[in-house]
Amino acid sequence: FCGLTRPEDAALAATLGARYLGVIFAGGPRRLTPTRAVEVLEAAAGHDVVRVGVFGHQTTDLIMDVAEAVGLDAVQLAGGVRRDLLVALRTRFAGRIWGVAHTAPQGERIPPGIAGWFEQGCDAVVLDAAVAGKLGGTGVTLDWAAMAHEISRLRAVGRVVLAGGLRPENVMQAIRQAAPDVVDVSSGVESAPGIKDPGLMRAFVAAVHMGEDA
Repeated sequence: FCGLTRPEDAALAATLGARYLGVIFAGGPRRLTPTRAVEVLEAAAGHDVVRVGVFGHQTTDLIMDVAEAVGLDAVQLAGGVRRDLLVALRTRFAGRIWGVAHTAPQGERIPPGIAGWFEQGCDAVVLDAAVAGKLGGTGVTLDWAAMAHEISRLRAVGRVVLAGGLRPENVMQAIRQAAPDVVDVSSGVESAPGIKDPGLMRAFVAAVHMGEDA
C-alpha cells in the first residue's frame, strides 16, 4: 500500500499482511513531511514490513537526509533513474533502491534500457503509467496482457513491481496476466487522495490472494 498519510491506514495495511508500506515525498496531495512519515509508519511497528519512501527530483543529499530521519528500508525514484544518482545512493544507502519506469498505458513497449537499471544498482523496477506532469497516483492502468512478455523478461534479471490504476476489481486480472513480483496500490483503495478506505483495502488484499492462487 502506497501513498499512506494516516497511522490507522498503515496499521491496517500491516495487519492485512502488506509487505511494503509507502509514503510520498515527491509532491502531490499525499506528500508527507519526514516527521509525519515517522508517525504514520510507526503505527506498523512490530510487523514485518518494508518502509518505502517515494521521491521525485530531489538531490541525493536530501534523499539521504529523509531516508535516515524516517528509517526507510527502500527508496523509490519516481523522478527518473540516472546512473550518477544510482551510484551515489548505492554508496551511501544500505537499503533497497527502486526505479520507476513510466510506460505508455495503451500497449506500448516498456521503455528501452530498463533491464540495465539492475546492473546499475536498482533492486526493483516499478512499472507505472506515464501521465504528463504526474509522477504517480493517477489511477491510469497499463495494458498488462500486451506487456506480459516484456515483464517476464525483466523478471528474469530482477524484481518487477506493478503499479498504475490497480483496484480490487482488476488486480487479480493484472496478477494473472503480468505475474509481477509485487503489486502497488494507492488511489485504487482511497475514498479521497491520501485517505484509504478500509473496505477497499481488505477487498484488494483478498483479490491479490485470489490472483496468486490461480
